[in-house]
Amino acid sequence: MKILIVEDEQELLDLILRYMKREGYICEVATSFMDGYKKINNYEYDCAIVDLNLPGGDGLKLVQKLREDSSQTAILITSARNTLDDRINGLDIGADDYLTKPFNLSELNARIKAVLRRKTNQMSSELKFGDLIINLDERQVIADGKVLKLTKKEYNILVFLARNKNRVVTKDSIAEHLWGDYMEDAVSYDFIYAHVKNLRKKLVENNCGEHLKTVYGIGYKFQT
Repeated sequence: MKILIVEDEQELLDLILRYMKREGYICEVATSFMDGYKKINNYEYDCAIVDLNLPGGDGLKLVQKLREDSSQTAILITSARNTLDDRINGLDIGADDYLTKPFNLSELNARIKAVLRRKTNQMSSELKFGDLIINLDERQVIADGKVLKLTKKEYNILVFLARNKNRVVTKDSIAEHLWGDYMEDAVSYDFIYAHVKNLRKKLVENNCGEHLKTVYGIGYKFQT
């Protein structure tokens, strides 16, 4: 699960970042309005945590931008603005929830899980491509009637490619999706090649190898 944290209070940002990484989320950060605007224009996220009082602009405009783009990103506003009008305005513009500062990190995590559950319920929990079925709720992949034993990285790569079906996805995009702002953890792109090679082998062994194509020198494509 990939989260964008838009927050300019460095101490609070560090606390949120450490907590969310410990919970297993892939996290990216933005500390100003323009940073946040660039992030939401260039990348997709499962959830965005948006502060309203940002250097260079109002966080409400970021929420509005996400919704104007018909983004499926779940949006949670965090703000010291705690009047009823502020909360109603944020929700009316398109936020899924509104949490006033100060807040407990465990409550923030619970709110994130709640808005993600609501989003998931609104969307199909299965991706089907002939004999290949990806069950998003169970994180389970069935190929030709058999459950595949995939590693976490293999599963995440497959879902990312499947959600971008029939589009060429670069190695840069896959690495950024898996590691977020912490690309240095990846060391090199060799790990992507290794994971895709193992994933393709498992798909081929179960008669679904035709879906995963290599676009030499660029990246990969999930073909329907």
